[in-house]
Amino acid sequence: MRALFLLLAAALPIHAQDAPSDQCKEFATVPLPSEAAVAKPSEYPACESYKSYAGIGHPIDYAGARACAWQERAAQLADLQPRNGIAAVFGGSAMLTVLYANGEGVQQNFPLALRMACEAGGAPAEIKIRLDDLQKRQDHPDPKAAKFDFCNDITSGFMMGFCTARSEEIDGQMRSSKFAQLSRSWSQPQQAAFEHMLSLEAEYAEAHARGEIDLSGTARAMFQIDAESSLKDDILAAIQSFEAGKPPHATAITAAQADAELNRAYRKMLQEAEDHKDEYGAIQPEGIRAAERAWLRYRDAWLGFAELRYPAVPREVWLDLLTKDRTLILLGKSCGALEECDGEEQWSPRPLP
Repeated sequence: MRALFLLLAAALPIHAQDAPSDQCKEFATVPLPSEAAVAKPSEYPACESYKSYAGIGHPIDYAGARACAWQERAAQLADLQPRNGIAAVFGGSAMLTVLYANGEGVQQNFPLALRMACEAGGAPAEIKIRLDDLQKRQDHPDPKAAKFDFCNDITSGFMMGFCTARSEEIDGQMRSSKFAQLSRSWSQPQQAAFEHMLSLEAEYAEAHARGEIDLSGTARAMFQIDAESSLKDDILAAIQSFEAGKPPHATAITAAQADAELNRAYRKMLQEAEDHKDEYGAIQPEGIRAAERAWLRYRDAWLGFAELRYPAVPREVWLDLLTKDRTLILLGKSCGALEECDGEEQWSPRPLP
């Protein structure tokens, strides 16, 4: 995720006080609870309320999230929040908006949620939509409505990146848990080879997201995070399938054909990148080369793991599958390696990233 946060670091400050003044004026004097009176901090707190709220790294703790959020709010009012970072974007006033709007761990309080939404700032259009949403929930309660979320009302590419990054933290934790469940009964050598393969897969996913995705436009962080998380989701789906006794099928001939096709696609993409490298946000030749080198390391690690975990499956079967999938990724195809791209584009998990 390192490259992803470098992109997010380039985002404009999110907590600017740019809320629609007329609409927010009536909420500026909404009384604050006694717990809002926290000591003025000297630095931004490290408690990360959004993690307590979402259960990232530890169980969900709404009371802990609220206590932390008041500390974060105090730091925001003192202009101590980082210019970037998920904790600053979804913490403080933003987290208090969510907690009081949903009544999670505290009595529901829409006027206070509206005040916090104004304090949180953001793009004017986002704030207006968010305030309208909160007021509608207050005036017309619907027990079947989805919970209020700060990402429900985003309109800016910058916030799309932050929302996607937060979602990936949650998804990544769930993914890791599922991997742990899958490998629990494996031998120690198999688990060690699997962990090594996953570490190189993560390097490849990041190299692909950093070097083979068009990064023009303000939503570039979202596209990059989506690309990286998609590859990780694909490998989970693949391992689940293989563990269910559904290995792929191929021959030495098809593996050789797949290798030749990958070489053609690689040369084609390199040439296209060279032709357009001076355009804003364009994919660079070195980015493709770096991703290819990372893929080769990942491929070899996968072959080592597969030899231990699936010894009955011939090596060329994995080579065929991995190579075909790399070709699809390189060419930006959206359908899986075992499916035909026919008509409109359709996405499905690839057999392997």
